[in-house]
Amino acid sequence: MQQLTILLILVLPGVCYQAVRERLRGPLAAEQEPQNRLVRAIAAGALLDTLYVVAAGPWLLRVLLGDGDGPLAGVARQPRQAGLAALLLIVAVPAALAWAEAAWQRRHARARYEPTPTAWDALFRGRGSCFVRVRLKSGLWVGGWLGSRSAVSAYPQSGDLYLEAQYRMGADGSFLGRVPGTAGVYVRAGDIDVLEVLLPPARQQPVRGTDEGERAGTGQPGQ
Repeated sequence: MQQLTILLILVLPGVCYQAVRERLRGPLAAEQEPQNRLVRAIAAGALLDTLYVVAAGPWLLRVLLGDGDGPLAGVARQPRQAGLAALLLIVAVPAALAWAEAAWQRRHARARYEPTPTAWDALFRGRGSCFVRVRLKSGLWVGGWLGSRSAVSAYPQSGDLYLEAQYRMGADGSFLGRVPGTAGVYVRAGDIDVLEVLLPPARQQPVRGTDEGERAGTGQPGQ
């Protein structure tokens, strides 16, 4: 129990600091490997623990040891005070430090950093229903309707796209009409050369059996 407590004290402040920093600033390329993330978390936790000892060492010893009857006698004697200390030192202080660091960097940065991990996520995040057409690396055009029953992958998963309705495509990428009986089409991001998002045309006569957004026009976008 004592060894587990020591391990948590060493690691958890760094883990909390790193998690809040990534949430505010976005993931760093150097921390994609799990071992790098663990080493940085331990280093940050050790630094914070050192600062805690320098700033409030006697108080921390009283919280942990109490009257000296055991290694964690103070925790058993005053659990509420120990819990508040853990919440303050493991969560509140690391989170506040990460927030202050991110705020300082935003103020002094020449360009705004966008925490969205990839352009793929930025393209589809918050995207409403629309037409999508892609040119594959083979030169073949694929198009369809991105509606409420469609799906788009997000980081860190490999990019892929499911369009709930497929359309026939011309050699120049023009939409030629909805494929009869279509149940959708799946495209991997690794096979895509060009991807284009098209807003639906002006609302006209609804067509039964299609997505609400797809009923906005004639069933295919303007060229």
